[in-house]
Order: sequence, then structure tokens, then C-alpha cells
Amino acid sequence: MAEPCSSIFGSGFPGDLAGDPYLPNSLLALEIFFGNPIDLGFSAIFIKDNSLPDRELSYKEIMDLIIEAKALGIRKIAFTGEKAASCSYIKDAISYSRSLDIDVIFLKDDYNLSANSENNIPPLCARHRFSCVVTSYGYVLPCPGLHIPLGNILNQKLSDILKDSEILCDLKDGTSRIKGPCRICENAQTCYGCRGRAYRITGDYLSSDLMCIKNKSGGHETVSLPLPVDGIIPQKPPMRIIDTLDTLAERSASCSVLIKKDMPFIEDDGSVDNVAYLEMIAQAIAALNGFRNINESGSSPEGYLLGAKNLAILGRATAGDRLSVMVFKYARYGGFGIVKGIVSKNNEVLARGEIKVWHKTDESEFETH
Repeated sequence: MAEPCSSIFGSGFPGDLAGDPYLPNSLLALEIFFGNPIDLGFSAIFIKDNSLPDRELSYKEIMDLIIEAKALGIRKIAFTGEKAASCSYIKDAISYSRSLDIDVIFLKDDYNLSANSENNIPPLCARHRFSCVVTSYGYVLPCPGLHIPLGNILNQKLSDILKDSEILCDLKDGTSRIKGPCRICENAQTCYGCRGRAYRITGDYLSSDLMCIKNKSGGHETVSLPLPVDGIIPQKPPMRIIDTLDTLAERSASCSVLIKKDMPFIEDDGSVDNVAYLEMIAQAIAALNGFRNINESGSSPEGYLLGAKNLAILGRATAGDRLSVMVFKYARYGGFGIVKGIVSKNNEVLARGEIKVWHKTDESEFETH
């Protein structure tokens, strides 16, 4: 079971440190997990180099990770996982960390990456606000129980992954971003529930923790995925094409659509016009943005499809087909974004491409991902 952060880092950590430990891009602790690969869902295809197989970090890459983490300000490193004790260079990694004045914690080999499973006890764990997990395969996770990859240090610096992550931004601002009864709980300033547990049950990392004893009557107030997109995207019938938002991840989402004969962009023979794939991708990213900001207003955000490039049509869809639409937002400038999208049927890719979109936002900071 994933242990509460106080039992790992100490009850006074990070509150006994000077400054604000919850500032964006801050990192005060790091957990390096040595274990078997874990299922990270669809979004891993956007994060890793698909031309290369998953591989474990080398000795040098672990040492470089420790150096970068030290530069980011970490005070503690926890070495965890069932393979940690048998790792050939674990003693060197521990010694090197201590030489950099980093406190080292070595957890038992039965420690697993899993959500807190106690039935009714709020875990009082806020480690996602000051730490993260890096697996021995390079994937960065917000915390041990939240299996959403934020990036992979094999192809991106840890500092860039932390800076670019919308999920970490949301979690650090948990008191205003969490949805449902946890948002108005009397303990909301100090307890965030188990984010991994909430994600596992509802599909939403910002959902209320329904296993907390204080939320036993609050399940009806909590939205779970899959979710019909009515109300979270600006498109209305008949222009609304996608049906449900199915899965959330780091700047990415998967949606479903059932092709119907009376939909826009359907040819006389029942086949789907190529332009429909671009619209599916645009509506899928609108669903991600709309759901992420569902607390902020009672209406879906305004947005426009501005252009497309690198569209490749690899297959054909017809009326009656159920399609999956996966999207990943890899660049943003204020309200403008560049989105990669993949449309598939039964794991067969029908179309892929990039679109440029605009969504109404108050943000003006340039970000690249």
C-alpha cells in the first residue's frame, strides 16, 4: 500500500522549511521507484519515443537525475520498490545522494505503487504538492498512487516536465481545483483526500475521494468518466460529433464517437469525409479543456479550430463504426494550442494529424511542451 507522506518524509516535512514549498516548479522531495513496469494507459504513447522499447535507467542516468533534483532544491530522496534492494548500484546512489547533503530514505521491498486502500480514513497526504515519483523506466508520476505519466526523463529534463505539467499545476492549487464535496469540506485546507484513489474510482484526478468517511453521502455530487460531452464543449447539435470523454491524462484525453448516418461530414455511401477527423480532434481537446475547468463557470469554454497540418488518412470509417479519438496538447501560447490527434477503430489508426486551436482563457504565458 502507498504510505501517507508523513510516514515517509516525517510529520514536519515540508512545513518546517523556509519559504513556500508549494510554489510552481518547486521540488522538495523525490521518490525513485525500482520495480516492474506499470500500466500507464494511453497517454504514454505521446510521451515516450515509440521507436524505442521501454528500458530501465542506467547508473549514469540515475546519478544525473539526482544531480538535477538537487539543483531543483530537493531535501530528501526515497528509494523504493521491490527491485531497489537488488539494484546493483543502489548503494552508490544512496552514498552519492548523502554526499550532496540529501537525506535518504530506503523503504521496504514490499512497498508498491498503489493508491491508498484504507476504506474510510482520509490519508492526509499532500506529497503531490512538493514531491514526485520517477520510475526506474524514466516515467515521472505525481505521486505513487496516481498512475498518470507526466513525462519521461529519457527524452525530457525533469525540470521541464514539472514546469509544463498541467496536472501538477492543478494539484498544487488543489483547494480551488478539487471538485465535489471535498471542495467544501471543513478540512479542505489541510486534507486533499487520496488523489490516486479518486482517479482510480472516477477517472478524474481532481474528483472528491469517495472512499473518505466524510464523503459517504456525496457520491451523487461527483462526476465520473466516461462522461457525455454535453455542456463541456462549445459545439451543439448537429455539429457536435464526439459522444463521451472517456479518459484523462497529462495534457491528453481519449474520447469516443459513434458514427451515425445523419451526422455532418457523412458521404452518400455512409463513409466519413476526411475533414471530420480534424473536427473530432478539435472537439476532443475542447472536451479536455472543458472538463478540466468545469468548476470555473457554468458553461463550456469558447473555442475555435484555426488550422491543421500533417494530416494522414490511413483508413476508412463508415456509419455504425465506433471510433476512439486520442489527443495531446504539446504546445501552448496563451489561449492558442497545438494538438496532436489520433483517430482509430479497434486499434487500427484511421487518421493522425496536428491542429491549431484557440480556447478562451485568461492565461497569456507562453509554454512549450
